[in-house]
Amino acid sequence: MAIPEKQLQTWSHQGAVQSSAATHKSVESCIEKENWNDDISYVTYLQGSYPNYTNIYGNSDVDLVVEFRSIFSKNLSALTESQKEQFNSDYSDAKYSLAAFKKVVIKQLKECYGENNIDIGNKAILVKGNGGRLDCDVVVCNPYRKYISYSPSSKNYIEGILFQTEKTNKTIINYPKVHLKNGSIKNQQGNTGGNFKPTVRVLKNIKASMVDKVYISKILAPSYFLECLIYNSDNQNFINNTFSEIAVAIINQFSRDLDNGNMENYLVQNGQRKLFGLEDQQWDINDASNFVKQLIKFWNEF
Repeated sequence: MAIPEKQLQTWSHQGAVQSSAATHKSVESCIEKENWNDDISYVTYLQGSYPNYTNIYGNSDVDLVVEFRSIFSKNLSALTESQKEQFNSDYSDAKYSLAAFKKVVIKQLKECYGENNIDIGNKAILVKGNGGRLDCDVVVCNPYRKYISYSPSSKNYIEGILFQTEKTNKTIINYPKVHLKNGSIKNQQGNTGGNFKPTVRVLKNIKASMVDKVYISKILAPSYFLECLIYNSDNQNFINNTFSEIAVAIINQFSRDLDNGNMENYLVQNGQRKLFGLEDQQWDINDASNFVKQLIKFWNEF
């Protein structure tokens, strides 16, 4: 037995987006009510499955970035000494701090939604949903620049975001814009025939069904890691006539790559770190191996 093509086609469809847009607008409007100084600059945008068009029906929360752009953090390790000297002469210490900005954002959210509806987590601020507004994890961060080269006329860097965890005081660096760009490139007609993102939705729905039918636990394969896993599948696997053929080709590659050790070299979708490892932002390869084995079992027993 295998999962019927009709079911896979249903699972390939994108979930609703109106509620995520309404949630974004609500939180954005709330923060705008603060009487900010003229030199305070920030932007808000969704990250995760909604802007990547990989959300599925049943997604019940959104991830919203509040990026404080009056300051930025940097990594100059790839620059020459002369480039570092040039950078340091061009920039002075920041006037504001991310911690102070975040404190004001939290105050404003509590004023808009009430203290009982705001939960300060380690990485994000949870704004609890109500009516047409979904639960929203708000990440307050500032830009992060990983410099490749530097001169007054040419500033070449990879753009990310940086924030500090609330309880463990760890520095977290992500690259949501690079993740979004790389996913769009992979989805292009000339690469995967437009089948990358629909296939991600198929595999996410399969995972959800595996959880419902107790093949795996919910925490074994987080959605972000699953999307990154699929991103590492060869483009040719997506050039097939049916989602059944695509899924089988992808699953077979994962099985081979686990056996020959190639999976250990997979990167996350933004390309800035390995997918597997022992850090907080990496997936345990043993969990991935267990997921793939259970995925094959689920497919065969469906």
